[in-house]
Amino acid sequence: MAEKIPEIIGKYKIMGLLAKGGMGAVYKAVHPSLKRLVILKKLTIRNNATVRERFKREAQILLDMQSPYIVHLFDYFVEGQSHYIVEEFVDGLSLAQILEKQVALSPEIALLIFQDACLALKFAHAHSIVHRDIKPGNILISKRAGVKLADFGIASSESGDDLLKEKPSSKIQTSTQVDSSLTKHGVTLGTPAYMSPEQITDSRNVDKRADIYSMGVMLYEMLTGKKPFPSNISEETLQKIKKGKYVNPRKIDKSIPPEICKMIKKMLKANPARRFQSIESVLKIVKKYLSHYDTHSIRVALAQTVITKNQFSPPAFERKSHRFRNAFFACSACVTVLFLFFWVWSKGYVHKTVLSHWYTQVVLNMELPSTSSVDSDLPVRSFFFVDDGKDLPEVKNTRRVFAEKKEALLKNGAKTTVKTSSSRVKNYETYPIYLRPGKYRIKIAVGSYVMWNTVEVGKKNLNFKISNLKNAKRLLTVHALSYDIDSKKDISQSSKFQVLYRGKWILLQDLPETELKTGTVLKFLVSCDGYEDAFYSLIIDWYQDELFLTASLKRKL
Repeated sequence: MAEKIPEIIGKYKIMGLLAKGGMGAVYKAVHPSLKRLVILKKLTIRNNATVRERFKREAQILLDMQSPYIVHLFDYFVEGQSHYIVEEFVDGLSLAQILEKQVALSPEIALLIFQDACLALKFAHAHSIVHRDIKPGNILISKRAGVKLADFGIASSESGDDLLKEKPSSKIQTSTQVDSSLTKHGVTLGTPAYMSPEQITDSRNVDKRADIYSMGVMLYEMLTGKKPFPSNISEETLQKIKKGKYVNPRKIDKSIPPEICKMIKKMLKANPARRFQSIESVLKIVKKYLSHYDTHSIRVALAQTVITKNQFSPPAFERKSHRFRNAFFACSACVTVLFLFFWVWSKGYVHKTVLSHWYTQVVLNMELPSTSSVDSDLPVRSFFFVDDGKDLPEVKNTRRVFAEKKEALLKNGAKTTVKTSSSRVKNYETYPIYLRPGKYRIKIAVGSYVMWNTVEVGKKNLNFKISNLKNAKRLLTVHALSYDIDSKKDISQSSKFQVLYRGKWILLQDLPETELKTGTVLKFLVSCDGYEDAFYSLIIDWYQDELFLTASLKRKL
């Protein structure tokens, strides 16, 4: 008489039995709060602590594996003598079931599945988890073509932290469908046909390169419908695996891309040191191949493969046309070349090289008071006009802004900074202008100052110096006010405004107007009975001829 299926386990309503064995069972159930289907794995073995630890270990690993490419863990609980894991239900087929129906897959569909499996492994490896049982039965594909990696039952830490501490065994059990590690009695160390040589020898001491090997075997099978090596592990088979003797995939199917065959060959190297050292390297090759195709159409075909009961014949996938991409690159190249040309032209490189016979370099040099801040506050500009005695047309692309001269010169092999004629003077100059020989007028605009100069340009480079304003100063007008900082009351009438003049504090109104000049540092002291004094030290630029000094005074405590 068949055993009755329970209606409720824990808080989960049971919808059906998927698998049953000596160690437990797998149920399809409904999550009570999420209202979605889940897989409920049951372990009932009582006297085997190793198996219980493995079961618990799988739950612990899945708890940290929050990736869209790995089955999601919802719950882990104990009820009576049984332990339970509640996982995401993937409504579809395993890759093993698809291969049973299709035998082999087109390179595009196979590599799309493979890419998602690689992304799952990338996430696991990043968390130092080695799966150790990569095979088609553990790749689940939904009806919407979502690919998930499942069954971390024998996974281990890459650092060698294996809770099970199994001893190597010559008798290795295989696993079949979902729940392979639970429905068969015994210790599962992997699936022989997909295991790397080092995993066959000692499954405890393997790293992520063992998973890469298994992925290579699985991809070989997806593309050819055959495994590279026999499923039974005999001494003869082991020697073939160690020597890497298998049939080249292209001898089975010419449509398999050569670059993918080359990738598989490296993944199946018997020596781990000669394989890819990380799944990212494999993923890079696969992504490059898939970039030539419309992956959405491939995923649609994969979904149809899952849904169709009988063998499905996918359409031929055409490579993307690169006409628009090539046109874009061509246009970008043209724009870049034009930009470089105009940049080179504007900087005068063409004029001083190719056109040096017809053009002369002209640099304007101007001396201004050292307090000047023309770099930001008061830009100095120059304009060039042809002195034809009539309309004075402006020469195109010759407008310049002066910048402070800071370049260094080499003198007797040592670097020395350019020195100006006086510490009170700063030197400014323009980028070179290139002019044909002839007579020109130069307009210099400095704030409210405008200067015109006439210059004759010959064959030799010209450095034209302008020093009209180097000693410029202006009379300064000061407007002084004071306020109570708290009440904002104007207390100017009761305040004293003093300025430091020749080492003494003098009332501002007593200082002769002719003594207040720009281009200096002025110090002011503002005081008022009952208030704390306020001190100001201000640099007044040579062209700033009106100062508004507003002091906010704080009452004394």
